[in-house]
Parts: sequence; structure tokens; C-alpha cells
Amino acid sequence: MKLSLPGSHIPNQLSNGITVKNVTFGYETGCDILHDINVTFDRGKKYAIVGASGSGKSTLLNLLMASHGNYSGQIYYDGHEVKDINSKSLYDIVSMIQLNVFVFNASIRDNITMFHEFPEAEVSRAIELSGLSKLIAKRGEEYLCGENGSGLSGGEKQRISIARSLLKKSQVLLVDEATAALDAETAYQVSSAILGLDDITGIVVTHSLDEGLLRQYDGIITLKNGSIVETGTFAELIAEKGYFYSLFTISQ
Repeated sequence: MKLSLPGSHIPNQLSNGITVKNVTFGYETGCDILHDINVTFDRGKKYAIVGASGSGKSTLLNLLMASHGNYSGQIYYDGHEVKDINSKSLYDIVSMIQLNVFVFNASIRDNITMFHEFPEAEVSRAIELSGLSKLIAKRGEEYLCGENGSGLSGGEKQRISIARSLLKKSQVLLVDEATAALDAETAYQVSSAILGLDDITGIVVTHSLDEGLLRQYDGIITLKNGSIVETGTFAELIAEKGYFYSLFTISQ
């Protein structure tokens, strides 16, 4: 894993967005998983990345987190190549939400704040926007979450992860199949919470092709065998009757 240390510091604010130019990457030499990827993620917009299993969706998110530096092409955050950014500086503006969220055997509040002090108004906002208000009203902020969150549901753990990102003031939220193990209703609620976050750039890898959610994304990027084959809004891609249309139709 390559982490760019020391690297350059970037502002704690994303002004324009993320640009991926001509990126090709493979974990092993001669075995490329991504082929000539070109895509722009505008600040504050929400994007879904869809495609069959093994199409490179999670790999693309990993590159946006600077997990690997041996790709060809460029990945820019506001014009700063991700390879050259100090890892702490990058992690100050980017958070990743994954299927498995680590939860301490501590209070809900401590799990949200990660044992740091924050102004009460900021904690309250994170709780509200992440959809944790109902849980806290029922059990209280001091409710102990259990070993690795055994006292919480999958959806509640996902919401804690979202709340952490909000408190951290993450500008970019990368979501990798975070709702895959949740029931349909909970998955919808968690996804809606992410889509409802204003001023945060959201890039969501999803296996769930739910029309109600997909219509809310500003753009959908469709991957096939490591290449981007289509981009557009839900309505545009359905009208094209191409690969996305086939994926969506089969999933219904």
C-alpha cells in the first residue's frame, strides 16, 4: 500500500472536484483491472458507480484514497495529483464508508466522536443528518454499543460511520457497498441519508439498482470489465438502452 508521506498539504476544502485522467491500473504487472479511466466528480454532487462484480468499482475507490500509487495516468483533487498529497492532508477531506464498520465497546457518543471533544451543535448536527436521532431518543447517547457493535444493527453502525465523517468535516465521502448486507428498507434509509448531505461530494459503489435512489444521483458511472462504458443520469441511461439498461432490467 502506498501512502504519500510526507507529500504536500492541500486546503481542507474541495473547491472544484476530482478528476481522473487516463488511469490504468492492475494489482499485478500485466494484469490490468482498470483501463483508461476518464471521469470528473464535481464538488458537492453525488455519483453512483455501478457494474457487475469484478468490474473494478472498488478498485477505483481505492485509488481515490491513494491506496496504490503504481497507476498510469493522473488523479487530481483540485489540480493536486493524489500521489503527491500528504496522506493526513488527504484523509482530512476524504472518508470511506465500507460494509464493515469498526465500533468500540463504548457509548454511542464516543463512537461518533472517536473520543474527541466537539462543540455540542456539531455533534447534534451529525446525529441528525446521519439518521441517528431515533436511536438516541430510544436508548440515549450513553448506550454501550457492545463488542464490535454487537448491540447495534448493521444500519445503525453505518449511520455511526456517516456521523463520524460529518464530524470530521469530510468534503468527500467514498461509499463502498456499505449497504450490501442490510435489508432493503434500511439500505434505502442509509443511502438516502448519504444522498441528502449537502455540500459533500459523494461517490457510491452500489450493487443495489433501486430506481428511487438512482434517480437522485447527479451522475451514474457504469463500469464493464474495468472500462467506463456509459455515464449519465438515470433517465439518460435508461433512454440509451445500453449496458446500464440491461443491468437495471435484469435486477428488477
